[in-house]
Amino acid sequence: MSSDTGTQEPSELAELLEELKQRSGRSYTALAHRTGLSRSTLHRYCQGMTVPGSFGAVERVARVCGASPAELDRLYRVWSRTTAREAPDGDKEVPDHEADEEYGTAAGAGLRAAGASETDASQGARNARLPLPRAPSLLRAAALLLVLVVASVASGALIIGSEGSGGGRSSGTRTGRESRAPAGQQLQGPLWSVTPRRVPPEFFGLTMNTDTGEMPAFRTGAVRLWESGTRWGTIEPRRHHYDWSVLERTVKSAERHRLPVLFTLSGTPLWAAPGGRKSAYGDSLASPPADLTDWDHFVKKVATRYRGRIGSYELWDYPSHPLHYAGSIAVLAKMVERAAAIIHRADPGALVACPSFGELWEERGRELLRQFARTGAYESCDVAALKMPPHRADSPPEEIIDLARNVHDLLFKEGLREIQVWNTGPDRSVAVTLPLDARHARDYAVRFYLAGLYSWHYGMRRMYFYSWGSTGVPLVVQPVGGRPTEAGLRMDRLRQWLDGARIAACGQGAQMGLPEGAYTCRFERDGKPFFVRWTTKGRADVSANEGAYRLRHMDGRTVRVQAGDRISFGEEPVLIESRAG
Repeated sequence: MSSDTGTQEPSELAELLEELKQRSGRSYTALAHRTGLSRSTLHRYCQGMTVPGSFGAVERVARVCGASPAELDRLYRVWSRTTAREAPDGDKEVPDHEADEEYGTAAGAGLRAAGASETDASQGARNARLPLPRAPSLLRAAALLLVLVVASVASGALIIGSEGSGGGRSSGTRTGRESRAPAGQQLQGPLWSVTPRRVPPEFFGLTMNTDTGEMPAFRTGAVRLWESGTRWGTIEPRRHHYDWSVLERTVKSAERHRLPVLFTLSGTPLWAAPGGRKSAYGDSLASPPADLTDWDHFVKKVATRYRGRIGSYELWDYPSHPLHYAGSIAVLAKMVERAAAIIHRADPGALVACPSFGELWEERGRELLRQFARTGAYESCDVAALKMPPHRADSPPEEIIDLARNVHDLLFKEGLREIQVWNTGPDRSVAVTLPLDARHARDYAVRFYLAGLYSWHYGMRRMYFYSWGSTGVPLVVQPVGGRPTEAGLRMDRLRQWLDGARIAACGQGAQMGLPEGAYTCRFERDGKPFFVRWTTKGRADVSANEGAYRLRHMDGRTVRVQAGDRISFGEEPVLIESRAG
């Protein structure tokens, strides 16, 4: 697995496992919980540092990630070839029963959670107690390299991206954050760069603001149910008496349009917290339920009824605001842990998103997020749902990038190195922001998603635009029963541009040879690179790169170009197709 230069290169097996992990949306922690393998072991498998000693470990990971039979067959062939090339006895890889501090007697439970038989689970638990084999020379070399890297960072002599920052490998990731560079150092190149990663359709999400069940008339990738007549207090107005009509209608419509659903479990019914604090909604309270078994019962009902139909669950909306949640962080953490366990039992394929904390531009909001992280409740979740808008509802959407970086740093400091983030929209200020004019609206709609893609390095994996169906927000993409606005149509065009694409790198300004305020992201499709470029304000002029041959505009125009041609772009993004890198 090493090149002649001694540089670690990921094997084909590692590439396939990492691709499955990325596609599943699960963190290493979530995979560890379901497979019985430790986080560190899974990380070594997916990064190519260790070859699993048996195919059983590969299969467990693949099945939890939703691999198809054809993918399992390919994994077996690749694993067989890889193990056939195994190093001499002194350098053999650690078998898949290797144990570390994280891989104890919980292995059997993890296997059962992944759907393994009791026999497999018992064997996994026995394996966890086997002696640890002698560390291979490859891992000893990696450990030595780690010591050298730490020493270099301590002296300020090296800048690298940490593992898990945006899903890339340390060796393939560069950070260009100038505030972290030594004084006077001039960097040239992308802010970050990774082995090209697939941009899933689900990245392009919308929060639904209607109870009609209607879906967007333009192409999107996923829907989030909130402000859609689907609060807990609406569905269960009396204890154990349910009205599923709106949720059923909406889920069926999403299924017809093949749109994955994120269902927000939030809004305590009036009967469940007598004397509780009122919320922003007449059918619900902000206080948590007086008896958490009522919460457990509702979560189980939903997850059982919609097993395999609702793909993911968000465990409370906006707990940063007293009109949405008026309980303690400790109680919220208990609700999350209990609900996550129930959902994972009822529907092992569903993803669980921890609550959408907001007000993260303010210290109070960040402190609430820190407190929640310190409860350990994120260990129960697959992703972190967070409100990550610009500083103001009408500010440039590129401010999302700064917030994503700051939140990534906060979570990193709390020990959450690799958790994925789903941006669920704005803070409450959006309701009192003046409408955007048509030009700013159309450009903002597209750049909202581009800012999210630029934040890929900081773990951003889904963007839910707020909202679809409403006319009471600053940016309307389509009224219910009406035609899409130009903003909605351009969201559709961006989806077309990036259909089947893989994201590889992003950068901005002088570091990329661009004017200040100009942004670029590099993508690949079918082995060919293309670039999306835009500005936060005004226009920028650049020369077409070597291999450039076509320029696409947001209004649908296509122009032939060649290397050296002048290309002008502005707040309206353009796409430059190329035959070469």
